[in-house]
Amino acid sequence: MQVFVSRAALAATLLMAGAAHAAAIDTHAFTLGSVPFDPFADIALISDDAGAARFSLDGLARGLQSSIDSTGQPWASADSPWQNFYDITVKDGYRVTGITVTGTFDGRLAPVAGGRADNDIGLAFLAWPPGNAPVWSTSARATTLSGQQSWTIETGTTALDGNFLLSFLGSASTYAASIPEQGDWLGSAASVGAQNLVLTVNVAPVPEPQTWLMLLVGIAAAGAWRGRVSVPRNAARR
Repeated sequence: MQVFVSRAALAATLLMAGAAHAAAIDTHAFTLGSVPFDPFADIALISDDAGAARFSLDGLARGLQSSIDSTGQPWASADSPWQNFYDITVKDGYRVTGITVTGTFDGRLAPVAGGRADNDIGLAFLAWPPGNAPVWSTSARATTLSGQQSWTIETGTTALDGNFLLSFLGSASTYAASIPEQGDWLGSAASVGAQNLVLTVNVAPVPEPQTWLMLLVGIAAAGAWRGRVSVPRNAARR
């Protein structure tokens, strides 16, 4: 599976972001708002600590699902491309230093003898500050999945402040093939979906300009003091 996103679509979403503020979730370092259009955009705050805020993405998980049953027909397939957008506004004095999403893919395959069942699911996200290049995450994917597969996707170290768009993109696909039996088709079935999605946004305080100035002055003063008290090597030998 490959994930694509157009700049036009993301730009349009940025224009819609103002409509999300009524349902925004406020943390100590930033505000997260969902853009209100399908698929599901609901999200809930789990914890808000000094270095990170964690959210459950139950609504997003419900949007990334696919299932099929080919009973009564030679074959059947379902493809569910999927995306959700969130608007993040970082508060003054903070920056976002990294974004991680963890979760589980769950797949079920029930091929009839002589038939076939298959599935494919994938997910990635990006952070896009207006006027700058997007920061892509790693991606997670599973194919022909029967059971569960845990995964983690992340941006790595970032330095995001102000306002930016957080966009999730994915796809869930299923396929099933039947066999003929007594004038009908004996079907296969397949399903795949995402579960237990958790978003973690890491944050850090940004020192105020006067703090940097005091630090530099302190370093300079320490250097001057060390220069005064140091003993010349020649003097030490005498």
